[in-house]
Amino acid sequence: MNMVTAGEQEDRNGFATVVITCCNRPAELEQALTSILACDLTGIDKFVIIEDSDCAETKDVVARLLADTSHVFFQNAQNLGQIRSVDRAYAEVETPYIFHCEEDWVFPSSLFLTESRALLDAYPKIHSVMLRTRKEWPRKIFDVEEQHLDGVGYYRTDPKSHRRWGSFSFNPGLRRMSDYQAYGPYADIGPERDISFAHKLKGFSLASLSAGDVRHIGFNPTEKKDENKRKKAKGYLIKSLKHRLQFAWYKWTG
Repeated sequence: MNMVTAGEQEDRNGFATVVITCCNRPAELEQALTSILACDLTGIDKFVIIEDSDCAETKDVVARLLADTSHVFFQNAQNLGQIRSVDRAYAEVETPYIFHCEEDWVFPSSLFLTESRALLDAYPKIHSVMLRTRKEWPRKIFDVEEQHLDGVGYYRTDPKSHRRWGSFSFNPGLRRMSDYQAYGPYADIGPERDISFAHKLKGFSLASLSAGDVRHIGFNPTEKKDENKRKKAKGYLIKSLKHRLQFAWYKWTG
């Protein structure tokens, strides 16, 4: 894995890499890329796109829209799942920051790179800066007062407010490569909820920009099915109890 620091890569091309995960939804990917390319991409070094299915159309979309943009495209030979796909894509990142995104989000106005980076640089325990509006988040997570940093309004989660969420998310937003290098690969941890829990115990929180502007255009029909499967899996109850006890201890001592 390439070890990078803020400054060395920025001196060359940019400080952030756009990473987009995709799974058999080329139409949504086209909308996402089109919206991103219409934004100010100052600070972006390159794009890394990974397709986790045998969909041939995805490659065509990427080749057409990113023909004049530095990019890397991967198509998994077999379905690896979201987490392993993220690990594979992040192995290509050579910048100190990652703008992570899935294929079913569009950006009407901006990626808010400058504002997001300012927050990450000021607060090492903010894991990533989200662009969804506050009202779209569970109230319990972002039931906090608005804060400001040099005129940038934002909300910051309290890691103790929710047992699972509020410390990590694959929702669109800027994050540090150094945190991934410290705690990855994610496949060694588990699904997104477990990754969030692991980061919670490290004291990480999320920030959400007051001016954030992003739209969700897709729905994954397998999410509910995967959730039900997870709850029926062997060892689920023991793992859940362990996490509850760890969270209770964290709230008491953290």
